[in-house]
Amino acid sequence: MSALAAAEPAVRPQPVRSETAPPMPRPAADPGLAALRLFLRNPSGLLGLAILIGLLFAALAGPHLYRVDPFEIVGAPFQPPGGDPVLGTDYLGQDILAALLQGGRATLLVGFSAALITVVIGVTFGALAGFFGGRVDAALMKVTEFFQVLPTLLFAMVLVTLFGQKIAITTIAIGIVSWPPTARLTRAEFLRLRGLDFVKAARAAGAGPLYLIGRVILPNAAPPIVVSATLAIGTAVLFEGALSFLGLGDPNVMSWGLMIGQNRAYALEAWWTVLLPGAAIFLAVLGVSLVGDAVNDAVNPRLRKRS
Repeated sequence: MSALAAAEPAVRPQPVRSETAPPMPRPAADPGLAALRLFLRNPSGLLGLAILIGLLFAALAGPHLYRVDPFEIVGAPFQPPGGDPVLGTDYLGQDILAALLQGGRATLLVGFSAALITVVIGVTFGALAGFFGGRVDAALMKVTEFFQVLPTLLFAMVLVTLFGQKIAITTIAIGIVSWPPTARLTRAEFLRLRGLDFVKAARAAGAGPLYLIGRVILPNAAPPIVVSATLAIGTAVLFEGALSFLGLGDPNVMSWGLMIGQNRAYALEAWWTVLLPGAAIFLAVLGVSLVGDAVNDAVNPRLRKRS
């Protein structure tokens, strides 16, 4: 038997031809890259992004390129646009262009910083309430409801009046009065996700609450929170404009709202003193809204089918 086996040629497996081999499954597309592609195919989102980039460039680089103190009197009051200065002067003879460039820094800084405070507070409250539930959820939602029923602009005015008209106080006040919607959104996402299989598997593997909240649930709840954060920037810009218009902003820091508030009595005879900063606020809020809508369309699975 061993001799016969040695005499017989060994039977080797034949290679499978490529035409008969089943096609290899393609790896799942990265959801982040897919959302980015959808965003880049959204014309309104690109328009909003271009507006924001232009405003940020003007606010950051403009004061270095156009070195004029916005509080300096450079000419006669109410000089119309088209002369020298190029965008005219206000009721004191201050340069409108210098005020727009310098004021953009303060307004956009307040907008982004207040939105960051809003997201941090809102996500913290919402994540803890949605993850633990029960008494923790009830207690945190009571606090959220307390802040939500307060008139936001009036509450911000009270905080600024009590603690001082400083740009830092204005930023904190706007963040404090704006976080409840973000908290409710985050809570709803955590309540939806905490009972899914991948969370149960991580819990069964021994993951602690902090790991589950920060590394398992929060990344999957991030898309709607990101959309909420973008829209919070526009809300904060409007809040800053309203507070400065009412004379509750920092008088030592130029902002678009301060420009409107100082020149509101002369809006009919010197329209450019109010129209130009108002247009800047409008463009900032429009850009943020367009970007927020485009991000929502890109990250929302229900809306991806429409694209």
